[in-house]
Amino acid sequence: MKKAYFFDLDGTLADTDRDIREAWKAAMADLGLECADFDERFVAGPPIDVMLQQLFPGEYTPELASRMREAFGRHYDHDGFPNTREYPGVLAKVRELKLRGARVFIATNKRHAGASIMARKFGWDEVFEKLYTGDMYRVKKPELLSIILKEQRLDPADCAMVGDTANDFAAAKANGLEAVGVTWGYGTPEELQTATRTIERPEEI
Repeated sequence: MKKAYFFDLDGTLADTDRDIREAWKAAMADLGLECADFDERFVAGPPIDVMLQQLFPGEYTPELASRMREAFGRHYDHDGFPNTREYPGVLAKVRELKLRGARVFIATNKRHAGASIMARKFGWDEVFEKLYTGDMYRVKKPELLSIILKEQRLDPADCAMVGDTANDFAAAKANGLEAVGVTWGYGTPEELQTATRTIERPEEI
């Protein structure tokens, strides 16, 4: 068992896809953006600016990304997450790890405003030691993990990143962490191959 575990949120702790998609569509409508194949190309999890560049490469600007974050937040942070569902068994495993002496954290690209509201709704704030989000420091996940390691004085060899996409696994490996890929999230088979190991059930963490 590792001494500390960093858990991704979207696609790892909960199925957040539908609420995120609906908020994106509402925000795009606010900004006059149209993407005919949005549902096929969109992936929940990456930072807003990264996904915006992929969907609208010709129209992307830092100013557009700022407006998109603001519009998305208006819709997503206050809708109550009606379609978000926790993955069965994950939080129970987190509690078990904690009881066995491990430290547990959330490390997500999600905006802190929405993530903290969601954590309170599902009671994650009472289980995890701390919620870390990229926008707290204006960094992407590799830098975020580095910040957590330094702030919590953790040895990377004693830690694991539990996530579902290549973004999680690359960030873990960049910091010397074991990358545990969960098959119940949004990652493709190709992405999961980049993890140190993959698991099909929360009990395997």
